[in-house]
Amino acid sequence: MPVDREERLVDDAAGLAQVAEAVAKEPRIALDTESNGFHAYVERVCLVQIATPTASFAVDTLALGLDPLAPLLKDPARELTLHAAEYDVMSLRRDFNVRLGNIFDTHAAAKVLGIERVGLGNLLADQLGISLEEDEQRSDWGRRPLSPEQITYAFADVRHLLELRDKLEAELTAHGHLDEARAEFARLVEREPRAREFDAEGWQRMKAARTLDGRGRGVLRELYLLRDRRARDVNRPPFKVLSDLFLAEVARRQPKTPEELARIPGASPQQIRKIAPQILEAVIAGQSGAPPVRPKPKGQRKPFGRGAAAQPPDVEDRYEKLRAWRKTRAAARKVEVQVIAPNAVLMAVAQSRPRDLDELGRIAGMDEFRLRQYGTEILAALDEWVESIPYRETRKYVKAVSSAWSAYRILAGGKAPSLIERIPAPRPGAAF
Repeated sequence: MPVDREERLVDDAAGLAQVAEAVAKEPRIALDTESNGFHAYVERVCLVQIATPTASFAVDTLALGLDPLAPLLKDPARELTLHAAEYDVMSLRRDFNVRLGNIFDTHAAAKVLGIERVGLGNLLADQLGISLEEDEQRSDWGRRPLSPEQITYAFADVRHLLELRDKLEAELTAHGHLDEARAEFARLVEREPRAREFDAEGWQRMKAARTLDGRGRGVLRELYLLRDRRARDVNRPPFKVLSDLFLAEVARRQPKTPEELARIPGASPQQIRKIAPQILEAVIAGQSGAPPVRPKPKGQRKPFGRGAAAQPPDVEDRYEKLRAWRKTRAAARKVEVQVIAPNAVLMAVAQSRPRDLDELGRIAGMDEFRLRQYGTEILAALDEWVESIPYRETRKYVKAVSSAWSAYRILAGGKAPSLIERIPAPRPGAAF
């Protein structure tokens, strides 16, 4: 990238038209977004940065939207280079209904190559010898005017992406992994945005919910609901309205007056003054209602996703076989296991139990590349599970008979003969 390249903040319609004209001339550009998720209840894309080989633009989407650029970003003939594209893909679709047409994700490319340090700053330093010093990722991108530090950071995020893309593509080609990376890019552009949904029972996941008594849990629930209403009203993240610590302490102490409330730690005097009457009302409401049931302790985490339903034993066995295969394959490639196949894909395979490549190819997530590269190995792992059934059934049979015989020997005062060579052959289909 030339040192004297143009870098321009665009906040008027004429400037946006010029950006669209510049982008239309290029077969590939770099792209990034900045959002205000750390500072707003309803997150929005506030800035879109675009870099061409000769210039960089930061478009104020709060002021201008993205309409003139939308068809250019959707065009599959134009490649868009991003870093860690999933968030940007979902944000642009959520706010502007823009589905990116063709991307190159430097983060995903680095993972396919087995690179350990895959953050943008690390990749620029390790691959190109370029240092990024500013860090404004969590600053308030919805604030106007933007600070000089924010603007510097915004341009730095896209300035070197095209050069990094070329370096990584050359390595992917040299190692024969370019098709694998492009298959992952194609999966990324299909990511759908997740609508924010408020969980009215989310207070049960707070640590205090398992230590408070019944009335305390009632107060905690009312405070949790109050905080969300307040956060919506002022468009702030709930944790910036009232902290979990403050909610827990109010539920524990249950103050009756503003003076008692002011002595509770976890909130500033300004925060308390704005919402003190509502907090005290929530305390009374929590005390007077039926005490909520104490949340159950967290169970053992399932390996195939939070909230997933329990699976039949044979599905769990196949899933574990597939995970073992994936671990070995990833170690041989020196990449993360998710590069080979995500947990959701392995679970879908375990549930479907495909018999051949045609059936395997119909499973969600088994795209053409993954089927070609790993399909035969996946089927072999499933065959290994089938072959292990007689061994597992015999082992269960021996364990059951051994336990029963041991109990018999105890009742016989230890005078019964040993079990050695007295175990009959297991009957087909026997269950224990």
